[in-house]
Amino acid sequence: MPITFDWSETISNLPGKPIPAAWLETKGKGVKIAFADTGANLGIASLNHLDKAGRKFFTSAPGFSVVKLTGQDAVGEAFGVAGSGHGSLYASLLAGKTPEVAPDDRDLVTGIANDAEVFIIKTTDATGEITTIKHLLAALELSANLGIEIFITGQCISRSEMQFEGITDVEINRVFNLPGVKRMFVFAPLKNRKTVAAWTDITTKNFPSHRAEVFNVAEFPEIFDQVSGSIKVQNIPFLLHGFVGKLLSKTGDSMDMDFSNSGAVTIMGGIAALALSSFKTQNAGALPGRDQFLQLLGNSCKPLPNSFGATNAPSIFKNF
Repeated sequence: MPITFDWSETISNLPGKPIPAAWLETKGKGVKIAFADTGANLGIASLNHLDKAGRKFFTSAPGFSVVKLTGQDAVGEAFGVAGSGHGSLYASLLAGKTPEVAPDDRDLVTGIANDAEVFIIKTTDATGEITTIKHLLAALELSANLGIEIFITGQCISRSEMQFEGITDVEINRVFNLPGVKRMFVFAPLKNRKTVAAWTDITTKNFPSHRAEVFNVAEFPEIFDQVSGSIKVQNIPFLLHGFVGKLLSKTGDSMDMDFSNSGAVTIMGGIAALALSSFKTQNAGALPGRDQFLQLLGNSCKPLPNSFGATNAPSIFKNF
């Protein structure tokens, strides 16, 4: 029996209803989002509306150019890769939409910000299996040239890979200092961590997590009482906990969400799109400053010290 799951309803029904109704009503309309991941199968029903010319790129496509905006591609998630994919799963969470004529034999997922102008950027090598710092930098620079306002990536790369890629901090600084990147709000996940010691200096060891400009998002650790001290002093503005629901695999089949940092960053990025859409409507299309936007989002989160105790219900914590 086909299922239909609505992530926007999940967000609207968070305990205490912290997300303003004015945000929810926007569905992200008027916001330009780049979703940088392993591609997505835009042939499945809930993602088919994203299959638009000029909104899908592959950083390893022949002729790819961040300047000429070439390298447009079907961006499909490689079916040869083991598992259910990655990009398709979280693209459905972010931007899934039920078609006007809904098929009665396919699973459907409604995403958080499905009226936003979403650009899919596949950031892998030609095989579809490996993402590098070089690919993510290319996606950031491309997004700057596309006028992207919110950049969401579900990928996080160890900075130890820089020496093998021939990437230096000079190149990373060049990209992050581009005017178009500086105006974007960048949301990225941390490496998934559940153990105590691994939270120490986790942001400094990974790309793009180490950048002060990035809004790092993480799954709330089960062992929070043992790692709270190390978390509080790091650049981890948002931690999410307790979300459950359905996602769409690269074959279009639904699956239970295995909540991780990728899910957390997609949820937070989607909420950010709602907030930005509402802000732009109220301010004649102007964008907020970074600190202003951080505070705006923080109004819908619980302070991190409140995270001690029972956290069974879905929750979003702020660490600032």
